[in-house]
Amino acid sequence: MPAKATHATLAGRDAVYDRRARQGSVPVEFHFDDGSTLDSALILTTAELERLYAQTSRLLVAHERALGGAP
Repeated sequence: MPAKATHATLAGRDAVYDRRARQGSVPVEFHFDDGSTLDSALILTTAELERLYAQTSRLLVAHERALGGAP
């Protein structure tokens, strides 16, 4: 039975934006239940980049609030 992916993390390289393709590429590393990993990339359209920005911004605000920072 093939190993199943358990999660993905950001890889150590920088994200890049391709103006011609109008998409961004974020390096990720997939982790599998057998302990192996696989380097890949998350490809995002401009709309997906904006959505991810909004979502991660909300996460950072929630993190700040949890630490007792300003609302």
